[in-house]
Amino acid sequence: MSRAGNRNLTTFLMLAPSITMAILLLIIPILIILAYSFAERDAYGGAVWNFTFESYRELLQPSYLPIFWNSLKIAFYSTAICILVAYPMAYFLAFRAGRHATLLLALLIIPFWIDFMIRMSAWMVLLGRTGTLNSILTGLGILEAPVRMIGTYPAVMAGMLYAFLPTAVLPIYAALQGMDRKLLEAADDLGAGPIESFWRVTFPLSLPGVMAAVLFVFVPAMGVYAIPVLLGGGKSIIIGNLIVQLFLDFRNMPLGAAVSVTLLVISSVIIVFYMGVLRRVEEART
Repeated sequence: MSRAGNRNLTTFLMLAPSITMAILLLIIPILIILAYSFAERDAYGGAVWNFTFESYRELLQPSYLPIFWNSLKIAFYSTAICILVAYPMAYFLAFRAGRHATLLLALLIIPFWIDFMIRMSAWMVLLGRTGTLNSILTGLGILEAPVRMIGTYPAVMAGMLYAFLPTAVLPIYAALQGMDRKLLEAADDLGAGPIESFWRVTFPLSLPGVMAAVLFVFVPAMGVYAIPVLLGGGKSIIIGNLIVQLFLDFRNMPLGAAVSVTLLVISSVIIVFYMGVLRRVEEART
């Protein structure tokens, strides 16, 4: 075998485990869900293998449109809040933390080694009517009596911020950390103040990290399930709740699969749009 053939065989063997795992754990499950979405529902909630668009036509009913809109709205607000909080944190870690940056990053990530449901349950204790936050506020005299926090929109936003903050901080920090500091020195030499230097040098160069953070938060936030249920009381049905209810409560697997495929399509469109914008940003920088 030639040298090029040996290289190709070696590359294939090295990629084979990853390709196999991607096929088994990603492609095949997606194909199964796609097949279910075109099936019919029988009287007992099962799927009848008869190709039809009935599930997708049902999704066009007015009752489902507010669910998709509410999911997009929650994902948008969650992303905006995460970026507004994450950027100052990433900026501090990149430019002010110095040798303590690694330790602070570790402290940011370590809590997320704990199981997700345990962390969300802790927030229920923290925000409960007899929880820690109400106890502190009433003890300080800020509140006369405990108030309801669980089951409110701010509680959901707090949970979203807690869940997705590290995924927003890390890409922004990576973009800021890889920035050429000589550009800031040049801006200072040319008479730019700190604010002008930030808006004309630092922020434009950090845009790829910001855009990556937007993608890493917005896409999973659209399909998140546990946070709106635990902290929002399940009052607002979003796509994640709808999928769980259709599969487990209503036993309508074709319609649940159609919602899952629709969510996948929306996420794919967002990713494609993100890649296009990122390409334009990179071209503008060169």
